[in-house]
Amino acid sequence: MKTVMTQIKMDFKRAYLRNSRFAFFSLLMPIGFYLLFTKVMNQGLVSASFNLQYMVSMTTYSLILSNVFTLSTLLYNDMREGLLALIDLSPTSKATYYTAKLLNLGVINGLTIIVIFVVAALSNQLQLAWTTWLLTAGWLWLASLPLCLLGISISFLNDDNQIQLASNLLAFPLAILSGLWWPLAMMPKQVQVIGRHLPVYPINQIAQSIVLKKTVHFADYGVTLGWAVILVGLVVYLNHYQKGARH
Repeated sequence: MKTVMTQIKMDFKRAYLRNSRFAFFSLLMPIGFYLLFTKVMNQGLVSASFNLQYMVSMTTYSLILSNVFTLSTLLYNDMREGLLALIDLSPTSKATYYTAKLLNLGVINGLTIIVIFVVAALSNQLQLAWTTWLLTAGWLWLASLPLCLLGISISFLNDDNQIQLASNLLAFPLAILSGLWWPLAMMPKQVQVIGRHLPVYPINQIAQSIVLKKTVHFADYGVTLGWAVILVGLVVYLNHYQKGARH
């Protein structure tokens, strides 16, 4: 346990506290978009429900950035810098390394959700029952697992340029096609069908239903669970393939 805690502290400082790109892209940028669309450009015409919905959307967007962009890059950098090879030669196991990485990511996702919720609540005087805040935050935290698995999958590309390209090609279309920027109903019907089956849409949709006290469709839970199972299988396969390629 002591080894795990040491690894967590080292990894947290190196990967997040000293990583200015993470703070800007994964946290400050979604907060900036939220304030821009709810305070600067609304001119008093935006409803309280929109402020709640957009809070959820920008929180989901932040989770995409931190899990897809940041995690994939961190895992690749660790491999490129020889950290994994060093772990093989040290008493620390890879299980400890990955446990610390996932625990850190869980903490970061939790803090990200809290910070954006606090900024939204203070800037727009959002009022919800404490149980609703907890349920919404808890769902977003748990449902970030498929996004985490997506980031891990991208890291297996083992090339910085390819990882950046894949992250961009996945993250921004996922956000747009899942209705984070504007309602999915405004898009063509074919796009709506695709969007509803992407991993991000049900994450955002369920959280919005919770804050607006609407009925949650269980099919959305099924889509999230289905993507989690698919991506777990993909990570296992890529890890097995990478080990075979090395030998």
